Amino acid sequence: MVMVDLFGKAGLRFAVAHVNFGLRGPESDEDELFVRQLASQHKAPFHTIRVNTRQVAATAGISTQMAARQLRYDWFEKLADEFGYAAIATAHHQDDVLETVLINLTRGTGLAGLRGMPVRQGRIIRPLWFTDRAAIEQYAKEQNLRWREDSSNASDYYPRNRLRHQVVPVLKELNSNLTHTLQTTLERLQAAEALVRQEVDDSWQKMAQERPDGIYIPVDKLTSLREWPFRLSEWLRPYGFLYEQIAPIVEAIKKGAGQQFFSSTHRVIRDRAFLAIQERNREEWLPVVLNELPANEVPIGKGGSLTFQLLEKTPQFIIPNNPRIACLDADRVQWPLIIRPWEEGDRFHPLGMQGSQTVGNFFTNRKVPVTERESAWVMLSGESKSMAWLIGYRPDHRFRLTGQTQRILRVEWNGHLPEIERGVAD
Repeated sequence: MVMVDLFGKAGLRFAVAHVNFGLRGPESDEDELFVRQLASQHKAPFHTIRVNTRQVAATAGISTQMAARQLRYDWFEKLADEFGYAAIATAHHQDDVLETVLINLTRGTGLAGLRGMPVRQGRIIRPLWFTDRAAIEQYAKEQNLRWREDSSNASDYYPRNRLRHQVVPVLKELNSNLTHTLQTTLERLQAAEALVRQEVDDSWQKMAQERPDGIYIPVDKLTSLREWPFRLSEWLRPYGFLYEQIAPIVEAIKKGAGQQFFSSTHRVIRDRAFLAIQERNREEWLPVVLNELPANEVPIGKGGSLTFQLLEKTPQFIIPNNPRIACLDADRVQWPLIIRPWEEGDRFHPLGMQGSQTVGNFFTNRKVPVTERESAWVMLSGESKSMAWLIGYRPDHRFRLTGQTQRILRVEWNGHLPEIERGVAD
């Protein structure tokens, strides 16, 4: 509301865009009406869209908050393209920046995460970046501006809200000038990040060798660089590799050839003299999300499929001795089910074994060749994304049939699993 008021007083030409996420019922609809009236008062074009945020989140296998963020920014970009808007202005301020920095700190981050959200990011601009929430509220009261509070802001259910209500007030007690201090710190971090980014980019240009089947990095030249594991983490980040995946890649580089590592879009191969980065076939590796028991066969990747049956457990039931078939306790399985390729760091409790282990270690212990690990898929259960089945190899012990099981979810893999034919999965 304050940003719109300032835009109007500055004589800027602008439009107002509002996303109705449908998460708070009538309250969401009242928000939309309120913003529509605001745009009318300023004689500004008004754009609105309604989305089923929960459904999008379940289909994509992400949190509701992440889905809402993606939905609104994707739509803002489309509006800017369609109507020729020069920028997308959001009203983030210094308290938002501080909360973002704290969230990134708790999750683990590099320099980019410590500087929070920038003033400009592509077409996105943040005109209120310079001030804090208290000053904005004071201005709104002085100018008699009306606004609405999202009722979910009062809840401590979300991590950002807990930081806002419980952590930030303590920090401001320790430093009453925290906003100014934060701005100074961020400026220094941004300068440091720019220097690091230039060095990382320059070394990448000298190191990367483009070939028809991917990008190749000479291992001997890589390991001769200072802080080469950090450089490698920065080089691989655009290809979907998380910082946590870098340590095993570094170990593979030190030990020798023969290992592969996967992100959702690419793979890294430790060859004898090179580290190769290759794109994975996106059509082949698209994840599948099931919100309910499917009645028909579900295609998975290229040439594979799954069939599902819900059975009552009877005394006569015998679990098939077939690695292509998983029989799971249906009441332990939660929806949605997410079927996707396995990734480095995936962990499960193999049936019949004590404790958990990574999928990578499971394959290594059974001598599954690196080239054939790539075709493995996992089935994840519910919002927790607990692995219920390393498909075609081993169900998870937590979803096993017990004496208390009443219903069985029988899932069968119909696809090529060469290692199973050779008994590796037994």
